Amino acid sequence: MAGIKDVVKDFYTVDDALGFDEQTTKDMQHRHLNKTRTILGDCKFFVKADGARLTDGSGNTHYDFIGAVGVCSVGNNNPFIWEQLEKVYKAKQQMIGVVAYHSLASAFAHDMAVLSPGGQLTKMGTATGGAEAIEAAIKLVKLASRKKEGKTRILSCVNAFHGKTTGAVSVGGKEFWRMYQHPLMEMVDWVPFGDAAALEEALKKGEYMAFFVEPIQGEGGIVVPPAGYLTKVRELCDKYGAIMVADEIQCGCGRSGKLWVCDYEGVIPDVLVYAKGFSGGMIPAGGYICKEDVYEAAYGSEETCWQHTATYQENSLGAAAGLATLQYLYENKLIEAAAEKGEYFMGKLREVQGRYPGIIKEVRGMGLMIGLETCEVPDRFKEGYSDYFADPINNELIDTFRVQVMHTINNPAVFRFLPPLTVSLEDIGYVLKSFEQCVKEAYERVNA
Repeated sequence: MAGIKDVVKDFYTVDDALGFDEQTTKDMQHRHLNKTRTILGDCKFFVKADGARLTDGSGNTHYDFIGAVGVCSVGNNNPFIWEQLEKVYKAKQQMIGVVAYHSLASAFAHDMAVLSPGGQLTKMGTATGGAEAIEAAIKLVKLASRKKEGKTRILSCVNAFHGKTTGAVSVGGKEFWRMYQHPLMEMVDWVPFGDAAALEEALKKGEYMAFFVEPIQGEGGIVVPPAGYLTKVRELCDKYGAIMVADEIQCGCGRSGKLWVCDYEGVIPDVLVYAKGFSGGMIPAGGYICKEDVYEAAYGSEETCWQHTATYQENSLGAAAGLATLQYLYENKLIEAAAEKGEYFMGKLREVQGRYPGIIKEVRGMGLMIGLETCEVPDRFKEGYSDYFADPINNELIDTFRVQVMHTINNPAVFRFLPPLTVSLEDIGYVLKSFEQCVKEAYERVNA
C-alpha cells in the first residue's frame, strides 16, 4: 500500500508534527494561521504541558496561570481525564449520531441537572465551545418567547463578553467586537452591569424576552457585582416576564469557590450557559442547561424540535470529558481548594498592592478568578511605556519570569490570573514573588 507521502509529497503526519522544532512551527503557523495575532500575542512554543506547568523548546519551565483562559480547570493533560477518554475509545462507542441514543451524553446531562442551581435546570443543549453555546441560548430564548406578545428584544450588560460569533457579539456589550459586522441582531439593548435600578427601568418596558448576564464579568475586567445583585436580577426577571440567562462560561466549573457563582446567593436562572472548564482542557465542549418549561416552550413541538441541531451535539468524547471533570473536581475537593487558595492568593496580592502605592488600583475576584486593575501610568512615562501598568507588569511576568497571564480584552487596565484549580501553593508562591518584583520595578521607575 502506498504511503501518504507517495501520494501527497508535502503531507505532514501526526508523527511529523510532533517532531517540529520551534522555527518550523512558527513558519508554518505564520503562513497558514493568523500571523498578526500570533506575533502581537507574543506566542510561546511549548513542547509539554503538565498540571500548572509548561515546558518550552529550550527546556524552560513556565507557570500556567491563565489555563487557556480558564479552560484547564483540572490541569493540563490531567491523567484521570485521559483515562476516561481512553475507556470511551476502547468501548468503541458511537461518537456522533443525530438520531441515536447516547449513554454518555445522557449521563452528563443527568449529572449537570443534579448539580445545577437548586437541581432545577433539567434540560441540556450541547455545543463545542462558549460562543456556540451562547448562539444556542439565543435561539432557545427566541423560540421559547415566540408566542409571547410584545417580547421582541434581548437585554444584556455594558462591557459584557459572550464570544465572537455573530450572535455572541450581538449580545456582547462592547462595540469594538461588533464593528464591521453590522447588521447584526439589532434588537439588543444594554444596561450597566451590577445596577439593579437600571435593569428594572429597562425591563419594565415589557419588551425584553431575556436578560443575558455574567455573574462575574470576565473579559470586562473580572468585575464582581454588588452582593444581592443576582438575587435582584432573578426577582426582576420574574416580575417582568424575562428569561434570566446566566453566562458562567468563564466563572463556572468551581473556579469561584462554588460550582456556579449563582450558588452563592441561591439564585436559580432559567438558562445557564457553560463551557471552558468542563472540557477537562481536552475536548471542545460547552452548552447550556435550562428549566424544563423554557426548553419545552422552545423545542417541545413537532414544528420546532428540529430547529437547532449540530454535527457534534451530544458527542461521546465531549460528554466523557465533562463527566470526568466533574468527578475529578468533587473527589479531589478542587472547588473548596479554589476558594481557599484564592483567598490566600488575593490576600498576598493585596499586601503587594499596599507596599507599592499607585501601581495596583484593585485586586478583585472570587476563588481562582482574580483580576488586577492597574493605575494609569503618569503622562510623562506613557510614551514608549503604556497607558496602564497592566501592560508592563503583564509582559514582564511572561517574558522574564515565565508566568503565563493575560489581559481582559474589554478592559486594558486589567490582567488576570486563572490558574488550574490544581495549582500548588508552591507555584502560587513563585508567582507572588515574581509579581512583586514586577510591581516594584514599575514603582521605582515612576518614583525615581
